[in-house]
Amino acid sequence: MKKFFVSAVVITVCFLSACGKSGGASSSAGSSSSGEKKKSYTLRFGHALTDKDIYNVYMEKWAEDVKQASDGGLIIEIYPSSQLGSEEDVLDQIRQGANIGWQTDFARLGTYVKGLSVVNAPFFVDNLEEAMKLQTSETIKKLNDELATKFGIAHISFGWVQGQRHVFANTIAKNPAEMQGLLIRTAPAPIWVESVNALGCTATPLPYGDIYTGIQTKVVDGCELPYNAANNIKLAEVTKYVMETGHIFQLNAMVVSKAWLDKLPAEYQKILMEACNKAGAEASQALAEQTAASRQAMIQGGVQVIERSELDIPGFVKNSASAYAALGLSDVRAQVYADIGKQ
Repeated sequence: MKKFFVSAVVITVCFLSACGKSGGASSSAGSSSSGEKKKSYTLRFGHALTDKDIYNVYMEKWAEDVKQASDGGLIIEIYPSSQLGSEEDVLDQIRQGANIGWQTDFARLGTYVKGLSVVNAPFFVDNLEEAMKLQTSETIKKLNDELATKFGIAHISFGWVQGQRHVFANTIAKNPAEMQGLLIRTAPAPIWVESVNALGCTATPLPYGDIYTGIQTKVVDGCELPYNAANNIKLAEVTKYVMETGHIFQLNAMVVSKAWLDKLPAEYQKILMEACNKAGAEASQALAEQTAASRQAMIQGGVQVIERSELDIPGFVKNSASAYAALGLSDVRAQVYADIGKQ
């Protein structure tokens, strides 16, 4: 895995059809060798996770690397815990050209370009190697081009991997039939909803910050999250079981405004993207290593693990076809699989 991450770091992901070279309005920062003042640029980058989350730690590292590589010409300010506002509001500001970025996912981006949501569809990829191969998919690149040109959202990296998502609840459910009737929290995007429904339960959208209280007050019966996120929000205090369905192998998307990105000098665009990929690979490696510890912490907190071998995974996989059919993603899945050589 470590070797794979090292190789992934060198991949610069730029899904825009062309990188702009015009400068943007900004304050002065230092001088060139000729004495001419340089323009500086600031990106306010937010996410919904806490400041303790590993992703936030590596976003801060990304910001520091960019500052050093650009000699202070490009500054990234990191805002955890949705300090910049709700995801929907931030994405609207991005579309309008604001100097704002956001960590999102393909499910959210799929509300603009439907085909992108396939990456967050159930049982789409099986492991980290397959997930990282998606960076080479021509189908994904074309969909990201459409996202940038039609909606003004530029995708600068998706090498930030959270890994498998599982179902946390207060009832044991080992197959689709036993999942029926359970209200399971998920994010409010079509592919999330269809993916969770495909497990057999009823998807119930709630904001990320409401998960703990939603389960505590029985608004929902549980949720689906990766181990690290579940441990960070102390789900062991409000759930008894985790079903290791691994139904989604989650990749996150780092996006900024295309209009803002186009104003950056080409040199700064390159620094921004390469440093983002590097930090993402390191964060993903750290998260992978932390998962076992998070799992053990939840066990120690009283959560009983229902392992994958105890679950009807073939039944869940068979059911997952309904999510692809419901959103018209079956053909896109076939095209991406052909790109990456997956059967």
